[in-house]
Amino acid sequence: MEKPSEHLFQPLEREMLWDQVYVRLRGALLAGKYEPGARMVLRELADSLGTSITPVRDAVARLIAGGVLELGPRNTAIVPEVSSESFRHLTIVRIELEGRAAREAALRPDVASVARLEAQLAKMRSLIGHGDLDAYLDVHRQFHSGIYEMARMPILQQMIEGVWLRCGPVLSFVIPDYVRLLKGTDHHLRVLEALAKGNADVAEAEIVADIQEAGEYVLSLADDEGRIRRPTVQAQSVRPV
Repeated sequence: MEKPSEHLFQPLEREMLWDQVYVRLRGALLAGKYEPGARMVLRELADSLGTSITPVRDAVARLIAGGVLELGPRNTAIVPEVSSESFRHLTIVRIELEGRAAREAALRPDVASVARLEAQLAKMRSLIGHGDLDAYLDVHRQFHSGIYEMARMPILQQMIEGVWLRCGPVLSFVIPDYVRLLKGTDHHLRVLEALAKGNADVAEAEIVADIQEAGEYVLSLADDEGRIRRPTVQAQSVRPV
């Protein structure tokens, strides 16, 4: 397993270091920068972020308390392994939360927000076409987050993010095979069309279908012991964008 680059993070200013460290770590986990089982050394994180170890320890402690990370030995934290059973449970929760958020978003049509989502979807397609799949995951997350923001229910969005934090390390396994084959792209387009038309039923159904299809792929990567692993054999064919 490759170790994340020591230049993954940019140095931080001294103001509100604890919050900044937490935001950076949360963003890296959401983007799948750390795989299940990865060991995060607090001193290395502090050096990369240009801080003392104290704000890093505080931010990591918050993530551990939330079940996102596990306490490791000697100033380390571990990204938990995700079993197929746990992932099924997370997928069920995602379907309920994100489906409802998409429904609420469609009931509050917002021309400016839909335009931003259209631009993000176009960028996602372009990134696939150019093979920039690491950047794709970040834009993909922004696309989904933009939908849920339209629901204007902050508590629901916070709950969704909490579940994504637990899923992020294995959701990155959709790179490259699943994404290169453009799975789920039609769902993204259809939910966008539903949002523009204010069709709550279709918006919810398409988000649910998107989550289910990606979830089925991730579950197909489970080994004989039910642990989800990055695929070792990558697909060679790529459907045209």
